[in-house]
Amino acid sequence: MKKIVASVGLVALGAASIQAQYAPNLTPQEMAKPWSLSASLRGFYDDNYLTQPTSYPVLNPNGTIGVAHPLSSYGIEVSPSVAFNHSTEDTLMSASYLYDLKYYFDHRYLEQSHQVNLRFEHQFSEKYRLSLADSFIVAEDPTLIDTAITSTPLLAQGNNIHNIGTMGFTAELTKLFDLHLGYQNDLYAYQQVQGDIVNTPAFQFEHGYASRSAALDRMEQLATVDLRWKVLPDTTGVLGYQYGHVDYTSPEYIIYPHTDLPPGSYAYKHGYRANSRNDDEHFVYVGADYSFNPNLNGSIRVGGEYLDYYKIPTDKGSPYVDASLTDQYLPKCTAQVGVKHIHSSTDVVGIFGTGTPVLDADTTAAYVSVNHTLSDRLTASLLGQAQFSSFNGGGTGYDGRGEDFFIAGGNVAYHFNQFVSTEAGYNYSKLNSDLIDRSYTRNFVYLGVRATY
Repeated sequence: MKKIVASVGLVALGAASIQAQYAPNLTPQEMAKPWSLSASLRGFYDDNYLTQPTSYPVLNPNGTIGVAHPLSSYGIEVSPSVAFNHSTEDTLMSASYLYDLKYYFDHRYLEQSHQVNLRFEHQFSEKYRLSLADSFIVAEDPTLIDTAITSTPLLAQGNNIHNIGTMGFTAELTKLFDLHLGYQNDLYAYQQVQGDIVNTPAFQFEHGYASRSAALDRMEQLATVDLRWKVLPDTTGVLGYQYGHVDYTSPEYIIYPHTDLPPGSYAYKHGYRANSRNDDEHFVYVGADYSFNPNLNGSIRVGGEYLDYYKIPTDKGSPYVDASLTDQYLPKCTAQVGVKHIHSSTDVVGIFGTGTPVLDADTTAAYVSVNHTLSDRLTASLLGQAQFSSFNGGGTGYDGRGEDFFIAGGNVAYHFNQFVSTEAGYNYSKLNSDLIDRSYTRNFVYLGVRATY
């Protein structure tokens, strides 16, 4: 599924590194040489690092269900990175790697993430351009696994993988028309499987739990064909079509067979496996890219989305919207706002006896980000994202119910010189869910130093 381009927390460092040649706030070191090294050391306080609700069920040693509460802790975070950029007159190659480690003192809990970004762009001539990119992410934090629309707002412990591969080709057909071809492949693989959780049919019947692998392991493919018409020097019209396919790859059940159900129910003998949520997707849209002035640019796509859940079988149509506005309102100061409406995957699957599983979520996400230079030595950044989702399928208790997920963050950095800076920041996340045992609030505060060479 097509994604909103946004970044949260440490993802911003990797994004800035991989696009060094085009970023408006490059340091002199990044401009002067093809590689850069960076490392940060932070002390922090996290009041809910497992993203748990105010109270949630746990299995006691005697087999009964008890109640637990969120865990909080002070800790230390270490994050080194390396980036490489090489450009010629018609080719750009870049690579970056970011490692992050958080150690929580109170509970001796360790959280690690890895992010690798690769990019290649080549202009064959004035008429033909090719771009290739790949991002490989291993993480537990949901906002790192999904840097755009979030499939699960809950932390998933373990080595969870998201690989994003993209390809784009643009050809100038005439002076007025361009053809754009694109392909994106998103592969998700979560570590938690059925054997890692209490997931007997009786327990699942009561609490609706499926493993992360069963609910979220999948391959998403999206092919794009755009015809772009240069209506005016500052306006480009777009007519496009996209074909998407979502293939859930886990062999596990998301809803188990259960003999307590009426014999006429499908789940009585069969249950539902992960691939019952597979779908084919078709998007048709029109839009425009408009340059209000050299520093202010906007983009909008409006159309329809049709989904065929061929395993159930059922289908659904809904509107499709993707719009953004980017403004470099001052030198070294940028702002971006955007909104997107699309169907997205979800870790909510439903329970026994309620009809079909939850197939996906109808999601609207809006975001804003600001990077502002206060002085030669002082910079600040703000990020906010709101995601509103409504579940499709799952029967009574799920269909039409929803979740609202909010993210906000701020960072202030003081640069002693071109190599060393100190920074302080605050990240906030909140989930409001119509389902029990999911809503939570998380606050994360940090203070640290960063060195770049």
